[in-house]
Amino acid sequence: MFDFLKKETHSELEKIVTRLKLNASNNYRDATKEDLAELSERYEALKEAGKLNEKQITYYRSRIIEYTDKLKNFSHKTQKVNKYSEKL
Repeated sequence: MFDFLKKETHSELEKIVTRLKLNASNNYRDATKEDLAELSERYEALKEAGKLNEKQITYYRSRIIEYTDKLKNFSHKTQKVNKYSEKL
């Protein structure tokens, strides 16, 4: 009956995933970690409220696990130095 609410929550989570992917691809480490934390929090809140169906729960749980694994070693120390920046 209220399928439009589920679509809204799905798009809310999808916006966070899109932002997370963008920040990760641009090597914005802090922003990427913040996005992952936000995704996890919203996912849990929506799941607890019963606003996600089983397919959405499975999909977003796997995205959270995937990005958590990718971000384990995602820190400022792993940043590559541009070979031209040393000459400046």
